[in-house]
Amino acid sequence: MVEVSPPYDHADITAYLGNRVVLEALSAIARRRGGEPWDPRQPLLDGR
Repeated sequence: MVEVSPPYDHADITAYLGNRVVLEALSAIARRRGGEPWDPRQPLLDGR
């Protein structure tokens, strides 16, 4: 994630999307390092 500009994002949509992108990327890295088999039907942020 390079930049999120709050003054141009009045509804915070870009900020929420940026947050989601970073969380998905970190979750994918953590899952890959954990050694669990990956199931594409299961969301990365399922709360486990």
